[in-house]
Amino acid sequence: MAQRRGQPQPTNIRKTEPSEDFTFLALQQSTGSDVNAFQLAVAQQLMASKEKKRKDMEEFFGAAKSKLANELSQAADELKSTVEATELVYSKFILDYVVLEEAIRALWMKIKKEEQTLLFHKTTEKAQIAGMAQVKEACHETRTIVRTLLPTSD
Repeated sequence: MAQRRGQPQPTNIRKTEPSEDFTFLALQQSTGSDVNAFQLAVAQQLMASKEKKRKDMEEFFGAAKSKLANELSQAADELKSTVEATELVYSKFILDYVVLEEAIRALWMKIKKEEQTLLFHKTTEKAQIAGMAQVKEACHETRTIVRTLLPTSD
């Protein structure tokens, strides 16, 4: 777990005697140019390492960006072709639907015409029946008149 800044960190450094500090300082002073050279070499290596890491990251992100752009382009092309195919199917459906609706409308118009013809024949038939009833009644009246006018032979 990460330690908080406010808390004191435990030290594993043992306290040294003053004579040891002195020898360390003396050693440090005596090889100061070696230490500076070493620090410079470490700093240069660290900078080179950071620069290499930055270049590697740039290459990685460049490759990722290129691959992402390629994938997006392919997905966009697939989406476009799918939309075009869907629109083609939909337009065919609409045309087929219009043709079928027109055929259905034509059938309904034919049914309506037949219905009007049947209604006309029905009214004509009723009129003919009424006319035949009048003819029958006239014939019957004519017979009764003829019978009354003719002498009866009993």
